Amino acid sequence: MPDIRNQGAFITSRRLREILATHPQYRQRWQERAKRVREDLHQAAIAEVIALYLWDCGELDENVAPRILKDRVSRALNGSVVSAETLRWFIEAFEMDDSHREDLWGALFGENDPGLGVAHTLRNRRPMVKPQRHRTINLVERYSIGPSRSLMWRKTFHAIRAIEDGVDAYFFNHEPWASRIEVLHGGVLGERYLYGNGLTGVEILLPNPLKKMEATALEYRALFSPGYACATEVRRPAFARAENIDMAVEFSSNELPRNLWWCIWDDHVEGKAVWEQEWAIRDQVARKYVPFIEEAVVGFRWEW
Repeated sequence: MPDIRNQGAFITSRRLREILATHPQYRQRWQERAKRVREDLHQAAIAEVIALYLWDCGELDENVAPRILKDRVSRALNGSVVSAETLRWFIEAFEMDDSHREDLWGALFGENDPGLGVAHTLRNRRPMVKPQRHRTINLVERYSIGPSRSLMWRKTFHAIRAIEDGVDAYFFNHEPWASRIEVLHGGVLGERYLYGNGLTGVEILLPNPLKKMEATALEYRALFSPGYACATEVRRPAFARAENIDMAVEFSSNELPRNLWWCIWDDHVEGKAVWEQEWAIRDQVARKYVPFIEEAVVGFRWEW
């Protein structure tokens, strides 16, 4: 009997074939790329649609031919392998509507197993000060909770890749009660913004604008006044795709929470977790790695 992940790939592949073959808005896209009209799915034409999308968003060099994606498209359509990244390519390249997005993600992950990655849990998308012009390729985030049960600091190592020419800044959303923001590597502080419903952020200006596909690394931290508020959770949102997420909360005193959970939320700052899993604290640290998050909010919550 196939394991649950293979079952998910088989079900996802079947739904993907049905959607691409029976819905005119998607079928027309790949038929326009086919060398001849045919009734069955044309894998080379589908690979070309995906390649055009990847060229436009900067995930694939324009010198790379669409045929390099053909085997990956074939594996997805025959049900042997459907990765989360491949499924995202299909969804975005064909601009699928919300019902088809949810159908396909649900087929791949079943009960949305967050051990594989977290996608499309947001129900209330907060406004952004500026359009996001990069993708996160690595994110290491550390939070420190002090003896007063309050958040002391939040330190981030962040690698980003430009998806268009001229990316000259990164926008850091942070907690409104932060007393100071410091850039330790990769840029300098720019303008601070208050926006939306109580959201706060600051620009980190890059020393040299990035060209499309160029990457850079940033290191920055937020500092907090001791004893400002009793901390019971930390959240990290991602609107566009963010890969290789490593989050950890360190409790710097001998007093540890009674219970702690790894959580998924449907909002940046409000509401209760929509999914949670009890998580262990080892050597006074709770830590979790996630391969990717997209249109989602993840983090930890705890009870003292």
